[in-house]
Amino acid sequence: MKRFTLFTFLYLSLGVCLTAIALGYPNLPPGLQTSLFISAGVSYIACIFSPFWRETTIRFYRSRNSVVILPWLVIGFNIVWMIWEVQSQNWTMEAILQAFSRLIVVLLFAEIIVITWQVNSEH
Repeated sequence: MKRFTLFTFLYLSLGVCLTAIALGYPNLPPGLQTSLFISAGVSYIACIFSPFWRETTIRFYRSRNSVVILPWLVIGFNIVWMIWEVQSQNWTMEAILQAFSRLIVVLLFAEIIVITWQVNSEH
């Protein structure tokens, strides 16, 4: 059986939180509720495939050692974009929830960074 990591449980908890938020607030706009459900579904899928994702990432990183800065750029861009959106909409609940639904991207690329650190520490 494949190894589960901390990120497996982070994906699962993010999916549960997003689903609970989408179901717990019945007055959300339909587009936002759909976005939360889609992000929760992606999070559940990432939870299931996390061990396979990890092995594929390790193999890819070992064959091409040059893609190190890309995850940092993606995470930084997403965080700045989320803060910009929330601030431009005066910190409304809808803006915060929309930004919260983008955390799956940050979590996926954070796992890539941790995997590359582990591969580098093996050498």
